Amino acid sequence: MDWFLESFNQTMEAEGMHAYVFQNEGMRRAFYIASKAAKVNFPVLIIGETGVGKEVLARYIHEQSERSKTGAFVSLNCTAIPDNLIESELFGYVKGAFTGASQNKTGLLKLADGGTLFLDEIGDMSLDMQIKLLRVLENGEYFSIGSIKINHSNFRLISATNKDLLCMIRKGEFRLDLFHRINVITIKIPPLRERLDEIPFLVNYFLRELKREDVILSPDVMDLFLSYEWPGNIRELRNVLESAIAMLEDGERVIELRHLPLERLNGFENSYKKPSLSLKEREKRYRRMLIKHTMDYFNGDYKKVMESLQTSKDVIYRALAEVH
Repeated sequence: MDWFLESFNQTMEAEGMHAYVFQNEGMRRAFYIASKAAKVNFPVLIIGETGVGKEVLARYIHEQSERSKTGAFVSLNCTAIPDNLIESELFGYVKGAFTGASQNKTGLLKLADGGTLFLDEIGDMSLDMQIKLLRVLENGEYFSIGSIKINHSNFRLISATNKDLLCMIRKGEFRLDLFHRINVITIKIPPLRERLDEIPFLVNYFLRELKREDVILSPDVMDLFLSYEWPGNIRELRNVLESAIAMLEDGERVIELRHLPLERLNGFENSYKKPSLSLKEREKRYRRMLIKHTMDYFNGDYKKVMESLQTSKDVIYRALAEVH
């Protein structure tokens, strides 16, 4: 898989994105499947908790596919808008179709023609809307609301969910036939708590994205970050960094514990009492990433790292050998 990783790294760097995702085997697998999915037109279902980066992965599939040359990436969050508005968003409507329809509206299906339609949190879609979506997937035909003209759309569907759709099917909350339509290729994104070794790389990426490459985290803050469960996943990590940066005084470039909001500190403490990893695995990850981050913090000065962590050079060497 090395050839794929090298190619993806080059692609992400060209787009200004750091290839932090490859620090974790689960993410390597997710993007490997995504690279295969980009070469075909089959529907994709991305499964993962809120905030893990499902839309990022969906966009990657689109950008690496031939459809990026012929159409747009169009997205709809099925949770973000009321269910009765999803139909008008997808299908569009004609002037006078209902009260308030003062002009024609182009639906997302039309905008996605030739490209990719991304339906985020499809598990929140009502059964009635599921039936209407299924009809479109069967032949690519649909009616705008208030129109008798048949419209056609050649789009590639990528769906995402944070729910157990099979459980919903058993409860009668999600259609089995629609599930089979959207679930030709399945990609699972692990939560951040299962890939804590990514945190230093994610931090560096977000700091660059926020144009604060000059900012670094103190070892104490990184220690805290590596102990936290991150229920909000990558989205929460970014929010914490944004909040901490806002608390920096002019001229400060090191995020300390005092820059973190009190409610975050409480969350860190509560989370630390409920580790999801074994003690051995947590210690291994913590030691490896903390030493690596402290090395970066002190610009490779072994003496300062040894003093800060109160450890020996042999321990540092072994940890760095594990990183590489």
